[in-house]
Order: sequence, then structure tokens, then C-alpha cells
Amino acid sequence: MIIIRGVNVFPSEIEHHLLRVSELAPHYQLHRLRHGHLEALELHAEVTDRFYSEVGGDLQSEQAALLAQRIQSLLKTHCLISIDVRLHSPKTLPRSEGKAVRIVDRRHLEAPQSI
Repeated sequence: MIIIRGVNVFPSEIEHHLLRVSELAPHYQLHRLRHGHLEALELHAEVTDRFYSEVGGDLQSEQAALLAQRIQSLLKTHCLISIDVRLHSPKTLPRSEGKAVRIVDRRHLEAPQSI
């Protein structure tokens, strides 16, 4: 379980909703970050080959931005968390043999800023 800004969320709950998005491949990572003193989550997800060719390989397109917004809205509605979404081209996220690495803790890389 992950606690983000007072909301308890299970990674399996996030995965359940991501797998329902037809434009996403089943490969993703959740990055735990620290913005100042607050924790945040960032979703890194691969799009399908089909969606990638539909947008002409441009993940900065309006269609890709709409997909990212739709994913944010879906997770906000069902999991009650705000999350940044980063879309990646197919087969670019690291693969692992055995158990997949779904959560990457980057909180220690970003020192909190003092006031």
C-alpha cells in the first residue's frame, strides 16, 4: 500500500484501472517523488503499437495529451489520487525477468527544500 497525501492506494487498484484503457500496453511504472515536503506519484506508461502509429509516433500530440488527461481523470475518480502521467513509446520501459518492478522510489533523489 502507498500513502499519497493522506490517501491509501494499492498498486493493484491502479493496475486494475490502467488495464481497462485500450490505448495502454500492460507495461507501466509508478515513480514515488517528493515535491518539497509533499509526496507525489508519477505514472510512466507505454502506449500500444496501434495508438503509437495513430499519433504518428508523436506523444506530444493533442491526442496523446487527451489520453493522459483521461488517465488522470480515471485515477482521480476511482483511486482518489492526483497523478502525473508520462506516456512512452512501445517497448521502451525496462522489462525484468521474474517479478516486474512496478514502483520506483525516487524520493531520496530529491532533497526537500527549506523555507
